[in-house]
Amino acid sequence: MRVSAIDMVSPKSVEACLFLLGDQDKTYRFIAGGTDAVVRMKDGILRPSVWINIKHLKTLRYIREEMNEIHIGPLTTHTDIATSKLLQEKADVLVEAAKEIGAIQMQNMGTIGGNIGTASPAGDTLPALFVLDAKIELSSLHESRIIPIREFFTGPGKTVQKQDEMITAIRIVPQTENEIGIFEKLGPRKAQSISIVNVAISLKMGMKPRECLSGKIAFGSVAPTIIRSAKCEKMLTLGPLDDVAIQDIAGAAWKEVMPISDVRASAKYRRSMASSLLERGLYRLIERWEER
Repeated sequence: MRVSAIDMVSPKSVEACLFLLGDQDKTYRFIAGGTDAVVRMKDGILRPSVWINIKHLKTLRYIREEMNEIHIGPLTTHTDIATSKLLQEKADVLVEAAKEIGAIQMQNMGTIGGNIGTASPAGDTLPALFVLDAKIELSSLHESRIIPIREFFTGPGKTVQKQDEMITAIRIVPQTENEIGIFEKLGPRKAQSISIVNVAISLKMGMKPRECLSGKIAFGSVAPTIIRSAKCEKMLTLGPLDDVAIQDIAGAAWKEVMPISDVRASAKYRRSMASSLLERGLYRLIERWEER
């Protein structure tokens, strides 16, 4: 099936989109930037009966602070995220991840909702969203529900999203003044390819030298879905993050990741790189913290 052989509709509102999704006789798929959807369809994955073009729905493109959360619309582009002053101040790890997604053209076209909906274990924004304790708002014609991101993905390309639902918001917990985050990625070509391994780290620092009060670590491309590194996170608070501690924590990552071998890298190489990226990220975070 050629791309041109598939029908496309352009609803004028979110409500109209949800009405279409209620039609069980057809398979609908959203398209905005198309950086993931069209490529996958050409590869024979998830060919819909009808495209729902939502690129023009401005009500789904925003970044704003509401109560104790930051809300991001699913049509917010990676460029929007990378240049947002609010996110630079209160979600630096997501800003860094957005800057690593493909070339500038990809960042201008691709959306955070698309990155989430594709549900690739290599999705660059996903580890960042994990360490920010993101929640995904799913809406249908009759109700909305909020899903913690750790419960949203069920496998490669699979989520708990129902056929009649669409992502209408991403909610994250803003970082406090003593929190600092970083995103590290390994790809065949810098910033313009699918990650072989990636990791997002967020640390809450104390008043003592190199004191970590708590931390979150999430790896991508090393398991069927994004994984939080529970053992490494516990080790962050055992003492000052000196050279020995950082190297021990990075070494522990080897046992927590569960990569496979594929055309891009072997499982052994991915384990080694996961450890190395975590070590590099922790060193860079400590250096940034000490420069404040």
